[in-house]
Amino acid sequence: MKLGNIHLIIALSVFAPLSVCAGESVDQSWDIDSDGSVSIENIVGEIIIQGWDKNEVHLTGELGKSVKELELNATGSSVQITVINRQQRNIDSTNLMLRVPRGVSIDASAVSADIEVSGLDNDRLSATSVSGDVEIRAESQWVSIESVSGNVEFSGSTPRISAESVSGDVELSGVAGKIEATTVSGDMEIQAGMIESGRFETVSGDITFEGEVAGNGKLSAESMSGDVTINVPDNQSGLFKAQSFSGRISTDFGEVESSRHGPGSSLKHLEGDRGAEIRVESFSGNIKLQHD
Repeated sequence: MKLGNIHLIIALSVFAPLSVCAGESVDQSWDIDSDGSVSIENIVGEIIIQGWDKNEVHLTGELGKSVKELELNATGSSVQITVINRQQRNIDSTNLMLRVPRGVSIDASAVSADIEVSGLDNDRLSATSVSGDVEIRAESQWVSIESVSGNVEFSGSTPRISAESVSGDVELSGVAGKIEATTVSGDMEIQAGMIESGRFETVSGDITFEGEVAGNGKLSAESMSGDVTINVPDNQSGLFKAQSFSGRISTDFGEVESSRHGPGSSLKHLEGDRGAEIRVESFSGNIKLQHD
């Protein structure tokens, strides 16, 4: 099937999967509600999603030679795009760019492809890659980003985010509200505003957090062999707890106590009368609890 015929077929049967020629260019558009949803799946290559002010989804890119078909299912409220290859091995890169209304919800998934999203202001944004990097620059009410062996990065604004990587770094800025971030062997850096709850975990990476914990909020940071640094404002109050088995604890809040029975040190200090709780643990890494 030639790509020149795709537009006509879509107009007649928007739900039908469409076959396209491998190795060819894609250039197609669909009308969509400004608060609709868009999903895209690609195995190898790249997914770029950019927000714009039109109520239209515009897909461009180059299909890999291993592509069997490009499934395109479009209605006035949703667009679904799936790259299907002939086999699971020796897959060529397919590079796709999507321009979408700024308010649409996004669900992007890949295997060996990088994902980049920018210019959105929506309710929901999800991006997952197995071995690619995921970079998000947007405003969203709920964000979920994951990668197994790639880096995960978010900048913009969101009151709720979940970020996860196994062997990559996690870098978040412009976040607030509820934050969950985990990585196994990567470093984690978080620049936040006021948070209600934060849970940060890594095995062999370092954790660095900068932000403020609300009066009834909770922050938990744990690392097995990495250092943990928590930076809060001068006026941060609440209950501070820290514990390390073989690392050092340095703090601007209270005094550190050494274990009476073997190595290790701990801290428990109440600053002010607010109900915030900040808990930090590291087995063999150093801990810093400090204010700006």
